[in-house]
Amino acid sequence: MSTTSSIAQRPGAGTVIGRGFMWAWLLLSLIPLLFMFVTAIKPAGIVNTTPPQWFFTPTLENFATVLAGGSGSSQSFGQLLANSAIVSLGSTALTVVLAVPAAYALSMRSFAPRKKISAWILSTYMFPPIVAVIPIFVFAGKLELMDTYPVLIVPYAAFNLPIAIWILRSTIVQIPFEIQEAAMVDGANHWVTLRQVIWPLLVPAVATVAVLTIVLTWNEFLFALSLTRSEAKTAPVGLQEFTGMYGTDWGSITAAATLIVTPILILTIVLRRKMVSGLTFGAVK
Repeated sequence: MSTTSSIAQRPGAGTVIGRGFMWAWLLLSLIPLLFMFVTAIKPAGIVNTTPPQWFFTPTLENFATVLAGGSGSSQSFGQLLANSAIVSLGSTALTVVLAVPAAYALSMRSFAPRKKISAWILSTYMFPPIVAVIPIFVFAGKLELMDTYPVLIVPYAAFNLPIAIWILRSTIVQIPFEIQEAAMVDGANHWVTLRQVIWPLLVPAVATVAVLTIVLTWNEFLFALSLTRSEAKTAPVGLQEFTGMYGTDWGSITAAATLIVTPILILTIVLRRKMVSGLTFGAVK
């Protein structure tokens, strides 16, 4: 009996091959990140050598230069990272605050056009952001919001709202409606039901939305380049300052890129379980 159960629990050949392929693909995708980090800790004299030197004494000189604002950067890269953090957290907070009640409203059975409106909201996610750069640039100039945090936070939140609403609505729909009915029978209104009943079950999906919004906002380049100058300039825009007419400072640019990638990598690792839970909620009953 035990032998039969152990055989049944043993993964098949297809599963083993699939897992091996996924691990191989994961390791292969990590090669550029590894090469970037190795280049960032190389001494200045061997950064541009061909073929690359793999044996050297590691140094943090490139990171110190970047954070100090040297090597062609107009300001401290630490300030650019702070600007990116403010914009990313601000747009994420605004997205969650708007998406949660919208998703709850679109999941209510008493709201007849909920399916049509949900489909329309999701379709707006296909709208290319590059088309909105010039109109937003003109409006920002008239409102005197150029080179400020709101001029990035509001558009970022607007472009991330469709996918955020869709993820949260899909999660709420999978929650048994009887739970909401029980709360309403006890006298709870919609806001109380959302805050005390829906919200605790929605935390994994909110974490997924937050991580997706932060990643998309943190890495955005076009709007940050077009709508900022120096005060609200973000880290991705600052990367271009390490490339000049005389060449590229590979040590500094890889150090700066490492500083940009690291927070997102740590955030994803810390919240990976909640992200998976949020994306797969209701997939298996």
